[in-house]
Amino acid sequence: MLSSTLTTTTRNLSILSIPAYYVLSVLPHTYAVLLASRGQPTKWDNRNPRSSSLKSRIQENLGPDLYAKYERAEAAHANGMENLPIFAAAMVVGNMARLKGLEKIAGTYLALRAIYSVVYIQTSDNRFTLVRTGLWAASLGMCFDVFRRAAESATMLR
Repeated sequence: MLSSTLTTTTRNLSILSIPAYYVLSVLPHTYAVLLASRGQPTKWDNRNPRSSSLKSRIQENLGPDLYAKYERAEAAHANGMENLPIFAAAMVVGNMARLKGLEKIAGTYLALRAIYSVVYIQTSDNRFTLVRTGLWAASLGMCFDVFRRAAESATMLR
């Protein structure tokens, strides 16, 4: 019984990685809200969370270092959302082409993006931002490689 509950042969994890990536991309925003509300999310003003006046109040309340971390968390969130379409398309096209190894690619991509978000939020020294850029480039390159392999696949619809 236990072994049958651990197997995933009936689930396509590369497709399930798409909503998993969405959740992963929302986590930096959740962290930003926790920073801005000083750990009290019920105090977060959600009436117009993108207003410049709210951001000004957050900046005044947090001070420069914590506000910079808040901004980096929101930027990591935005970058995750910006990269969602290409990742989702790569997973769908890869499945259409019946590419092998998509689940491993999806898992590696999710891991790279999780590390990317942590590095983005925690890195305040410009000397180390190339690490973040490298993680971004590696994850994006994985998506491009799926598109390349799908385009070369004989099973793609023509």
